Amino acid sequence: MAERKLTRHEMREAALLILFQMQFNPATLDELLEDCKESFEMEYNAQSVSLAKGVNEHKEELCAIIDGYSPSRKVDRISYIDLAIMMISIYEMKYCPSVPDKVAINEAIEFAKEYADKADVRFINGVLNSYYQDCTAKGKADD
Repeated sequence: MAERKLTRHEMREAALLILFQMQFNPATLDELLEDCKESFEMEYNAQSVSLAKGVNEHKEELCAIIDGYSPSRKVDRISYIDLAIMMISIYEMKYCPSVPDKVAINEAIEFAKEYADKADVRFINGVLNSYYQDCTAKGKADD
């Protein structure tokens, strides 16, 4: 039986949950994916896994970017779900030219509303918009 095709939003959400689990689970990626499928009844696809892997491979760089745009909090003081949300958005802005920057930011804000503390939504929006504005000023953004 063919698997249901995930929307881009569902794909990003699956990547977010995979990244969140990677933080706490030392299992191999295959074991982790099986755990996610069982624990969260989560659907994922190759794009979800690819996005999570890409973010994880660039984690240090993405954290440094976030740290640079976060005047009030150091990265080690940011909740991991907030960090994962911002890392996905910045990764997409930086490495996924097919994803419009404003879509990456909007998706991050939607995930923040669902998964982050209410007060953190503004913080996440501020960090991402500051990064976007700097990229736009430098001619690196797509909008």
